Amino acid sequence: MAVETVASLRRFRLQERQRREAPMPPRSELFALVDRHWDGLLTFTRRLVQTPSLPGQEHDVAALVQDEMQRLGYDEVRVDHAGNVVGTLRGGDGPALLLDTHMDHVAVGDPARWPHPPFGAEIHDDAIWGRATVDIKGPLAAQVYAGAALKAAGYSFPGPVHVAAVVQEEIGGYGTRSLLDWLRPDIALIGEPSANRLARGHRGRVELHATVKGRSVHASVPQLGVNPHYSVARFLTALHQTPLPEQGEFGASSVAPTLYSTDNPSANVIPSEIHLVLDYRNVPADRPEAARARMADLLAASLEAEATADIVIPQRTYTTWTGVEWQLPAIFPAFETPADSPLVDAAQAALSEALGEDTPVILWRFATDGGHTAAAGVPTLGFGPGDDRLAHTIMEHLPLAALRAGCAGTIALVESLGHLRRHA
Repeated sequence: MAVETVASLRRFRLQERQRREAPMPPRSELFALVDRHWDGLLTFTRRLVQTPSLPGQEHDVAALVQDEMQRLGYDEVRVDHAGNVVGTLRGGDGPALLLDTHMDHVAVGDPARWPHPPFGAEIHDDAIWGRATVDIKGPLAAQVYAGAALKAAGYSFPGPVHVAAVVQEEIGGYGTRSLLDWLRPDIALIGEPSANRLARGHRGRVELHATVKGRSVHASVPQLGVNPHYSVARFLTALHQTPLPEQGEFGASSVAPTLYSTDNPSANVIPSEIHLVLDYRNVPADRPEAARARMADLLAASLEAEATADIVIPQRTYTTWTGVEWQLPAIFPAFETPADSPLVDAAQAALSEALGEDTPVILWRFATDGGHTAAAGVPTLGFGPGDDRLAHTIMEHLPLAALRAGCAGTIALVESLGHLRRHA
């Protein structure tokens, strides 16, 4: 974990609950608080799902979020240069909370393969069906409504609460990275599907591009060429058998070959180059450059005579819906908030009380914008409704009960984390 994150965590310790002008509703009333806003929450969630928002095309959803925040009475709503929508609920001089989730989603694929229309947001078997119900429109709606429900109940926020709907998480996280240039919270709560469990970290993601070069010839005289397929085959076999670094509850880093292409489309030509993409998921102790070097060494050892190769972490260039062009390496940082930190203790206790059962603390298997907030030195946790195993699939759906509990849990987290006292 980054030194900055450790230092920031030490700035907090759990204190006695302070008196409030308007106390937090007890657990027996927390779901009733959500239910008073249920029709709006459900309608908003469905409208979000019905509005496609691929990376770089989030403008329509951004307008929906902005309008809903204004309607719900947020003290300030702004759209920043990158296209992030940020609603603020003013508070005292306590910790500034950031509730962060994204607006973009992955592509649908073939709509005919879906059991229900991917942008229909239809309700079947007490669940909303469609693309982004789990990743990410359900968690987004839960965060937007959690703060608003507290404000409507007359709750006095100990510190400011910023609810951010950010852009382009699915392709690198520029939205959150740029947000942290002008907004520096004391605590971040990442809204991603966790099945309403508390997440305290995840492995990172490093995209690696390998190029293997041989010598192209007519396929009728293979002995005159250097066929790069054989080197790649040896590399993939070795990769499948190579142990990767392990770290406690995170388990081991993992790597998956995903995309494979050659520089020649003709079936009767031995290509001169092969391009291979590796999706490397690194535990926090396994740094991105170390992962790249490890794969490069393994590839070099797999080359046949006269073949050459290289592996790089690519730089990606994208443009936001507001026209901002950005370039960043294809890295999602890993992060870990210690299991024994006051942040985790307070959040787990609040969720267990709010949801009426012991709330597990987990590590996400996928990467989130939490890696960016933690890398910036902001203590970070995650929570959201939805089964992450359904994300990016044609079976994506969100049970209504999970959405309701997700909003209730988020309310409890806003209240609890807001009463961690800040220390200089």
